[in-house]
Amino acid sequence: MITSILEKIPLLIAIGVLIWSLFVMYRRYKNINYSEVVRIFKTAKYLTLWVIITSVLMTAFFGIFNHINAKKSVHAIVALNYSEASQAQNSNGTRYNMAEIICDEVIEKAIEKGAFPDVTVKELKECLVVYPCVQGGVGDESEYHISTEFAVEYHASKHTRHLDTENVIKLITAAYKEYYIDKYTDNYSLSVYPEPEELSELEYMDTVAFFNKEISSILNYLYGMAAKAPSFVTSANTTFNSIAGKVYQFKETQINQNLKSLILQNGVAKDKVEYIDRLAYQNKNTDFNRQKNLVSFNLCNEAIDRYSEEMTRIVLVPTWDKSGKYYMGRTKVGIDELSVMATEFSNNVASNEKEIMDNNLIIEKMESGSAFSGSNQSADELINSIYTSIKSFEKEAITAGREYSSHRMNQCIAVSIYGVSLMNELKSILLCFALVYAALMLFEISKKFPEKV
Repeated sequence: MITSILEKIPLLIAIGVLIWSLFVMYRRYKNINYSEVVRIFKTAKYLTLWVIITSVLMTAFFGIFNHINAKKSVHAIVALNYSEASQAQNSNGTRYNMAEIICDEVIEKAIEKGAFPDVTVKELKECLVVYPCVQGGVGDESEYHISTEFAVEYHASKHTRHLDTENVIKLITAAYKEYYIDKYTDNYSLSVYPEPEELSELEYMDTVAFFNKEISSILNYLYGMAAKAPSFVTSANTTFNSIAGKVYQFKETQINQNLKSLILQNGVAKDKVEYIDRLAYQNKNTDFNRQKNLVSFNLCNEAIDRYSEEMTRIVLVPTWDKSGKYYMGRTKVGIDELSVMATEFSNNVASNEKEIMDNNLIIEKMESGSAFSGSNQSADELINSIYTSIKSFEKEAITAGREYSSHRMNQCIAVSIYGVSLMNELKSILLCFALVYAALMLFEISKKFPEKV
């Protein structure tokens, strides 16, 4: 505040002298003719020593405090370079809010990263301003504009003047990038895994099913990311496809071969009788659903057989698609719907029969297998090993996904930082010198205007 006032003192003095000199010259102008005025300006000494020295001193005074104030201010441009930005949206389709650039979470993260001493979130936030670089109008539709560039200004206060201004704006924009990536980009949350002690309460085959489900979840995420970025290479020199291949291989060998084979070949179970009864009960329910699906399948086929040949002929009619292009469309009749339903019921029957066959195989293995001494312990040890590996795979997938998001958003969110350049400071100093020199020269010339003729 004080430095801002001191910076303006030379300018205020120069403006005051300039106005006073013009006022004096105007008041005395009526005492002399025009030719005399021209003579005064022509004969005036424009390189007076005291004017030059005073102008230099006042300009130096201005330059010192102008430089101090310039070091207290800096601004950055945050540019959004992804397609959804032109619709005022974040990358995940939610509405974009520029106020988040300087929200409390971002500022708190910047303070933490910079280890700023004795600065609170509120004090730093009061020094920041954000606004769109191009502001659209609201009166006419032609004036509408969605800005994809936002200016962030930082002006140091008495609480933050000890901080490096450029470092502050860099930390704010870097913290915003991290905040944006965590909140709006692809993120893979950790599953709520049961603890190993809780897994021990499950039947061994139920544990196999649980592991397969978790592995499938990781694989689906990796395949989805691989479709978005097939060529992306992580800092560990891996790709989404290579990680997925490793996870899939682990699933087939460790879960479906080693663990499942150990359980089935030796009939390993926590409570074999209860587990067999549960599978038998599931088979009864599944068989009931199979019979319902089979009856529905047969009914659809009977209904299809009753359609006459004339009713099943294909009729093509002219129509158009969503893009407005015409094409000959095939009309649908009842038999089309029945065919789709029949296929669905047939698939359900096949799925039911497979589930029953799988359960019967497990029951057969459980009844015929005789667990060796320590088989349960071997299964438990293998389960703990698989559990640890799955958690490791999931963390690796998360790390790769976040690294890709960070890489992508570094390109999608561009930040340019602008301080007051040396050239701008020199321009301000030259303008100040010109103003002061002109004011003092006019003051010197005004004294040559006679008060009375």
